[in-house]
Amino acid sequence: MRKALLTLSVLFATSYVNAATLHEPDAEFITNSKQVGISQANWDHGQSAKLTMQNAYKFTYSQEMENGPFIHDLSKATGFDLSKAQGYDADGPHSLDIIIRDRLNQESLIILKNGKLVDEFYWNGMNKDKTHLQMSITKSFTSMTLAQLVDEGKVDMQDPIVKYLPELKSAPGYAGATVQQVADMRSGIKINFTPGKIWDERMTNVQEWNGVNKYPELKSILDFGATLNKRSDFNHGQAYDYQCVNTEMLGMIVARVTGKSLAENMEQRLWKKVGFEHNARIQSNSHGEAVGSGGLNATGRDVALMMDVLVNGGKNRQGEQILPTSFIDNLLAGNDEVRSAWKNGAESKLAPDAWYKDQIRVFNIEGHKFLAFVGIHGQVTVGEPTTGIVIHMNGAQDEMQATRTVAMTFLNVIPTLLSEVNKQK
Repeated sequence: MRKALLTLSVLFATSYVNAATLHEPDAEFITNSKQVGISQANWDHGQSAKLTMQNAYKFTYSQEMENGPFIHDLSKATGFDLSKAQGYDADGPHSLDIIIRDRLNQESLIILKNGKLVDEFYWNGMNKDKTHLQMSITKSFTSMTLAQLVDEGKVDMQDPIVKYLPELKSAPGYAGATVQQVADMRSGIKINFTPGKIWDERMTNVQEWNGVNKYPELKSILDFGATLNKRSDFNHGQAYDYQCVNTEMLGMIVARVTGKSLAENMEQRLWKKVGFEHNARIQSNSHGEAVGSGGLNATGRDVALMMDVLVNGGKNRQGEQILPTSFIDNLLAGNDEVRSAWKNGAESKLAPDAWYKDQIRVFNIEGHKFLAFVGIHGQVTVGEPTTGIVIHMNGAQDEMQATRTVAMTFLNVIPTLLSEVNKQK
């Protein structure tokens, strides 16, 4: 018996050490920030992005995810001259260094090809070892964590979401939706935006994104999800409608079927396996519910390495299969359902030949077919499987998803970079 108890205690201690570690907000940093008018209540406002995108996790609870023993060697940069490539703004052509740094308010740019570093650029105090809030790029990481559970047979994407989260049975918005529809942002939920915001503040309150929760009756993101109604103009599955709470429900499925938090799963299934160079933080509430839709704080190089797994057929550069090939094949192929739903969404006006599947966009622009992780302040990661090129940019744009900056990025800068990088030997 004594030996058995000793063994059990060792196992418990091991699992605790390996689990993502919960950290409190950085009280000293918050105090200093108040001196320049930035508080927990307003840290995420766009006008402060140049400071807060690099320090976001300090304003909230966060969970630290440790990397693993394998660290991918990006090798020495082969070099890329941004000043010799050209992009466009409303006032005409400019070199890409001006477009990316000055016009798009990017703080870093990392370019890979076939898993090796082409070049990297950093501005506004950023460097290769510094984390940056990735905002909705986090959604893709949550989905890729879920994809592994699907491959293991623990989740069926065609099941009703209420099979895994019965708390949602009372929510008209979710009661008839499948997991796949939720993953594709085709759930059919209706969000009533808080005045002046493009989200319902009850969600961010439950997540303690801006300090203490002002809605104590909502103790979990599931409580918020259970309040949501259904759209009256489209049925489940018919329209692409980008809502963060859909991703949060995917994160709750991950936690429910494994008995471990989303952060723990992401750490074990991605952070310790891909070859990342650094630990990361994912913001959460004080109960350890990670913000799976927008809380990832990671280095640009590590985010680029995640996309490199996708363009490398789901394998890291050590040859280990991280993501199932079927997940990537299905992303790139799309289907009639996601194509039709995309046409009923706002983004189709910018990019008609595209779709959104499993929390990842696929674009066909200027002869380039590429996968994209996208964040609301200009965080962008793209990967082109046919060339092996990956591009990551960490944005700190003061206006969220502005038409001008989105159009410049996806219709001009990304296709130009893909073409110019591919020309190099």
